[in-house]
Order: sequence, then structure tokens, then C-alpha cells
Amino acid sequence: MSSTRRILIVDDEPANRKLLVDLVAREGFEPLVAAGGAEALAILTREPVDLVLLDMMMPDVDGMAVLAELQ
Repeated sequence: MSSTRRILIVDDEPANRKLLVDLVAREGFEPLVAAGGAEALAILTREPVDLVLLDMMMPDVDGMAVLAELQ
């Protein structure tokens, strides 16, 4: 098993996702990417992550709904 920390990036804007993926990877972390809240929840059910960078305002499932589901 890898010791690389995994960061889930959740944002509906492609440019924001790319910027964050580049930054996270450059710092030595493994980025996982979701384009929306529903996709993020699906990833979180099957993948262990160490940190979530979560956009709060998304059209399908917003960040607050993702947080509520995680509780």
C-alpha cells in the first residue's frame, strides 16, 4: 500500500480542478478528482482519502449536502 496522501478535489469548474490537481500533485500528494457532489460521494464510498478540497457551490449536490452526507 502506498504511503502517498490522497486528496479528493471536488469542483464543478474544470479550470479550478486542473489548477488544484497540478498544485496537489506538485506537492507530492495523489489527487483524486470529482466534478460534482454526487461523484465525490461515490468516490468516498470506495476510496480512502486523507483530505477533501470541496467547492461549496455546485449545481448537482452542493458542498453542504456532501458534508451532511459524510456525517
